[in-house]
Parts: sequence; C-alpha cells; structure tokens
Amino acid sequence: MIQSLFSGISGLKAFKSSLDVIGNNIANVNTTAYKASRASFKEMLAQTLKPATAPSSTSGGTNPFQVGLGVMVGSVDTDQRQGSMLATGRETDLAIEGAGYFVLSGGDRVLYTRDGAFALDASNNLVSASTGLYVLGWMADANTGEIDTSAPITADSRIAIPVGKLTLSRQTSLVNVSGNLDATASEGESYSIRFSIYDSLGVMHDIDIVFTKAANQTTPPYEPTWNYSISCPDAGTNPVATGTITFDSLGHSKVTSIPLSITLANPNGSTQPLVATIDTSNISQLNGQHTVDMTYQNGLPMGVLESFSIDRYGVVVGRFSNGSARSIAQIALADFNNSSGLAKLGNSLLVETPNSGSARFDAPGVGGLGLISSGFLEGSNVDLAAEFANMIIAQRGFQANSRVITVSDEVLQELVSIKR
Repeated sequence: MIQSLFSGISGLKAFKSSLDVIGNNIANVNTTAYKASRASFKEMLAQTLKPATAPSSTSGGTNPFQVGLGVMVGSVDTDQRQGSMLATGRETDLAIEGAGYFVLSGGDRVLYTRDGAFALDASNNLVSASTGLYVLGWMADANTGEIDTSAPITADSRIAIPVGKLTLSRQTSLVNVSGNLDATASEGESYSIRFSIYDSLGVMHDIDIVFTKAANQTTPPYEPTWNYSISCPDAGTNPVATGTITFDSLGHSKVTSIPLSITLANPNGSTQPLVATIDTSNISQLNGQHTVDMTYQNGLPMGVLESFSIDRYGVVVGRFSNGSARSIAQIALADFNNSSGLAKLGNSLLVETPNSGSARFDAPGVGGLGLISSGFLEGSNVDLAAEFANMIIAQRGFQANSRVITVSDEVLQELVSIKR
C-alpha cells in the first residue's frame, strides 16, 4: 500500500509538471517567435521481486517479476517548427523563414533569438525593441560598400544605420558621350559641348570638349577624321586630353573610349588625379545636324542617407538624397548542431550550452540558414487545439493518480481497523 501511495504521488508531480508546460504554452500563444514545449514521461523505477530464469532441460524460463514504483518527467522538448508569418509593415521587423537565429549582444555576452522586433536607438544602432540588446552583423566598407561576411562575429559587431547622418558622394569614373557629328561639315568647322563631372568629394567640375573637322585623308582608306580637345577650367587653361576620332564607311566611331586624367588646381583634398573614361563608341558621323552630347556620367554629389530597406539576405540597403543606393550592413544569423539544446533565459533570449554545440555564423540564405522577411514577425507555433486536448489528458491523469492515493488510504484504514 505504501508503494501505491508513492506511485500516486509521483503521478501527481508528473502531471502537475505537464500542466505547467501546457499552461506556459497557452500563455505564450501570441508571443513573437515562441516555440512550444512538450513534457515526456518515463517510468521512474521498477522493483524486481523475482529475477528472470533461464530455460533448463526440465522446465522453461520465467520472466522477471517486477513492480513499477512510479513515473517521472523524462524530458521537456522544444517544438522547432516554423511559426506563421505576421505582417507588421515596419521595416525593422524581421522574421526568419527557415533555420537560424538572430545574434544579439549585451556587454561582452552573445545571445540568440528568433524574435525579430527590432528598432533604431538614439545612436542609430539596430537593437532589440524589448531588451535594447544590439543586433550583430557585418558593416559595409565605407568607401566601396563591399561586405566581408567572412569576418568573425563578436559582441562588438554592432549594426548602425545612421539615417540623416551618413553622407555619400561618388567620383565620376565613366562618362558616355553619344550623338552625331555632321558628315557634311567643312574642314575646320568646330562643335563644342560642356558637361559636369564630380570629384571624390562630390564637387562639380565643368568639362569642355571641342570637336573640329580634320582635313580629308589623301590616302586610303580615306576615313573621315575629327580632332577633339578636352579641357577643364578648374585644371588650368591647357587641354587635359587631345586626339582624333576616325569613322568607318558606315559612320561608326572607330575610337571606343578616351582616357581622362585631370589634376585640379585646387583639389580641396579630393583624390588626384581625377581619372575617368569617356565612352565614345556611340558617336556617329552621318549626314545631319550636330547632336553629340553627354548622355550619362556615374558621379554623384553629396547625398544624405534618407531611408533604408532590408532584403531577403539581410543586407541593409541605404537610399541617399542624391538618388544613390548602397549597402550599409548585413545581418548575421547563427545556427547550431542541436538547436533544441539551447537554454532559455527569458525575454525570448537563448544561450548556447554544451549540448547545443558552438554557434556557426553566416549570412541569411547561406549554408542552410533561412531567409529574412522584412515587415513581418514570426508568430508562436503553439497549437491551441492540441494544447487543450493535452490539458484534458493531464487533468484526467492527475485525477486518476489522486484516486490511487485515496483508495490506498482507504485500504490502509481497513488494515488498521482489523485490530478493532
């Protein structure tokens, strides 16, 4: 009877723990990126009253005679299934579609979460909106916009998005000049154009090109020729480049590009010389008016970061007031050999344990990691219908074990009453 009492007590404890897990799941039905837990039972111990015997020549073997001594919670497992995607419309709300965890830091400690409710703090750092922990990743090179995802992730690998503070300019490296030079122009006739390019500081400089019809060739192949003279007022009075452009019998330019190297009289600290290429492959010489002009140059004046977006691969793309766009940073994700081995710290934060394995950091979409959806949050994966069903089972199990204790008590009472 004493054994049955303790078995009933162990059942009450086990089903009480099961109800605790179920209640926590139901309480977190609307918690961002919450993963449901499940309590699994196992037999506590079995008392062997008679061991098993082997078959002999005169009799068969017998099985062991054992009486169980109760139940215990064997494990509380985490359901790692994907939660539903909930649209929020906020650029800094992020959800992971697939495997992986966002990487956060506070002080020198690195933590992990699936909760992507992020925001910008007063210092323009990307942080967890609920805890203020820094979101980690890789910052782009300030000059080229390149991102080195092979760099190690540490507690100092913070992502900053300085909206309204970051400025950017781009030196002109390519100029496209296209149009027509009149094939009927007489020798010595000139046509000039003026356009502007930018140095590395975003300062504008005028460029003048003068095209002059050269004398007709007196020997084969009798190709029409135009001389050009390129000058920049900010570099002095002398031309910065001179040469000729010849045309074939169909009027196509045989000179596809002109190298340009300008040393400014007052560079103000900009890169010197200003090196660019003028694309002349689209200049023609046909019968008609002069239409040659600059159609494109890739330089930009100073622009201020006005807005940003985050793509599927976690790249933060900044958009500047001068119309340019550049990568600013990339969000890192972490993965583990055994993600169920991570320990919960509260506030939807996780920390690695000896059984989770060490974190592997990489960019979203690389090495089996999931992709990122901006403007969405991952919902809880709690199945309410299943939780209510499990709650009924746990309730009935608790009641049945309490009945075992009641019956055992009544039998013991009868045993005590025999003396009377």
